[in-house]
Amino acid sequence: MRLSMTFAFVLFVCTAALAQSRVDARDIIRQINEGQPVRYENVTIVGDLDLTDLDNREKKGGASGWFSSNDTYQSTVESSLTFINCTFADAVIAYYNDHNDTFIAHFEKDAVFQNCNFREESEFKYSEFSARADFQGTVFQEEANFKYAEFAEAPVFGKVVFEDDANFKYAEFPRKTQFAGAVFQQEANFKYADFPANTSFEKTIFNGLANFKYTKFSTPLNLKNVSFNGSEDFKYTQIGGKDFTTYLLKNQ
Repeated sequence: MRLSMTFAFVLFVCTAALAQSRVDARDIIRQINEGQPVRYENVTIVGDLDLTDLDNREKKGGASGWFSSNDTYQSTVESSLTFINCTFADAVIAYYNDHNDTFIAHFEKDAVFQNCNFREESEFKYSEFSARADFQGTVFQEEANFKYAEFAEAPVFGKVVFEDDANFKYAEFPRKTQFAGAVFQQEANFKYADFPANTSFEKTIFNGLANFKYTKFSTPLNLKNVSFNGSEDFKYTQIGGKDFTTYLLKNQ
């Protein structure tokens, strides 16, 4: 009898611990819609975290043609987000396009994803980060899409591992942007991106295509111990209005 009760208690504790370590993405959306700050550590988020379908979503504009219309719908994440040592088992969606309509999410407060693991797609295309954006030590197993993203404060991508393509094409960065120690296993697309002063790529590793075509840099720029192990494209890349390749050879 006592053995049975002990086994039942252990089973209960294990079940409770498992439940606490898994969080349904719908619960996070509910917290955001209720205006609550979101903070999780050491948990796995299951289900698509779709930030484009919040209660405050509104139509922001669009264009019409003879055969189709193109409307944009924006959701605003008004809660601070803090995820530390978390795993996102499914997609994290702050952008998608459906039948010519575009759905996006902007971040009004801090968006912190430290030492997390994105197992599936992560879509932040067109997202605006009005406060802190911190992805320090995070792993993106699928494509990380930050195309056209805008950052009001210097984002932190230090020691981030991009196992698939990383798309920062046309992204707008502020001063002191950090990619120090990041690892790009596939293509790193920074085409047309603009980096103001004090950007750091120190000890960053590019194992795939490092695409900086048309990118603009400003000095000072930290390229100490950066490694280009794949192909490179610095065509039309400039730093302070001058040729970037010459600068790279002198300062790498």
